[in-house]
Amino acid sequence: MSRRFLRLKSERLANPTAFAIAAAAMLVPANVLPILTTRTMGQVRTDTIFSGTVALWRQELWAIAAIVFVASILIPVLKLAGLGWLLVAAHRGRMRDPRRLTRLYEALDFIGRWSMLDVFLVAFLAGLVRFGVLSNIEPGQGIAAFALAVVLTALATHAFDPRVLWRGQATTEAGR
Repeated sequence: MSRRFLRLKSERLANPTAFAIAAAAMLVPANVLPILTTRTMGQVRTDTIFSGTVALWRQELWAIAAIVFVASILIPVLKLAGLGWLLVAAHRGRMRDPRRLTRLYEALDFIGRWSMLDVFLVAFLAGLVRFGVLSNIEPGQGIAAFALAVVLTALATHAFDPRVLWRGQATTEAGR
């Protein structure tokens, strides 16, 4: 591999790598800080993503709890793991199966369209439930961190050029 190609490759991978690292860093406060504060009849309840999922499960709202868990915890972690896999593979060069890696990229890109669902849900609830003294829902700091993590993973996905997975493939196949 030429030095020029290696320099171009690392320049192309710098932005998606930086976005992915920043998104991973934002997932920590997104999962630790409260995303929602509910005030009902004088009682105050503050929930993180995980505690909200557990509360839904305990209230026997299993389908909603499963959706929240998958959309808010599982998918962001798997998306970052997939991005990490692509970035490591692209940094190493000479992919064994660039077609499979390209499919992974396409799946990550598709999933990204649904990532803001939780943020919209909290915004919707906060706007809908305003009954003054009786009941009130306010978004917490964690939802801002979660939204930022979602935006950063979307930026990382869009900054990643899947063509870098195919570089050097023609020379590898020609040498066979």
